[in-house]
Amino acid sequence: MVDAWDWPTRALHWINAALVVTLALLMLGKDGMELLGVEKALRRPLNFAHAYVGFAFIATFSLRVIWAFVGNRYARWADIIPISREQREGIARDIKWYLSGFKGSPTRVAGHDPLASLFYIVLFVVLASQAATGLVLSGAELKVGPLSGLFSGMGEEAIKNITEALEEVHEAGFLYILFFIFAHIVGLVVHEVSEKTGLFSSMIHGKKYFPKDRP
Repeated sequence: MVDAWDWPTRALHWINAALVVTLALLMLGKDGMELLGVEKALRRPLNFAHAYVGFAFIATFSLRVIWAFVGNRYARWADIIPISREQREGIARDIKWYLSGFKGSPTRVAGHDPLASLFYIVLFVVLASQAATGLVLSGAELKVGPLSGLFSGMGEEAIKNITEALEEVHEAGFLYILFFIFAHIVGLVVHEVSEKTGLFSSMIHGKKYFPKDRP
């Protein structure tokens, strides 16, 4: 049994996951209403809800970024970013395991899986981009948030050009997040079954179990 995840890492993981899923559902709901031809005025409450949930996410996401500098060894950037020789070897082993049709065993680590970490790094970048573009869009379109004052004296045409460009970036990030959620769930199930380290439950109680009879 290994103490892998400290309580702030676990708490921020679940809070951020819940907020991201909520944001995704709100965005899907808004897009669905638009496709159905629902008037913009009726879609507006979803936009405000999306913005305010986004503000909460920015706060908790920022805490997770900070915790990656001060948390325990498995919460830190050194564990997330696979730059060591051991981590690179773990990536190669994971790829070989997947390509072989799950023959043998994947890399078994107490912290972040090195191959999955590549997707985590992209996720952190995308989430930071979503936070930045979301702040600008909420200020420009809804006149809420800390950046709303920047657009008070700006012409409508200029605001429209800014929002249209940032909406493209925001929607592209949203697509990656949807992909990540799907890949994360699939990877979790595959590794949970193959490794039997209590991967899912470890994010609840913080401990990973490594059977002695497995490599």
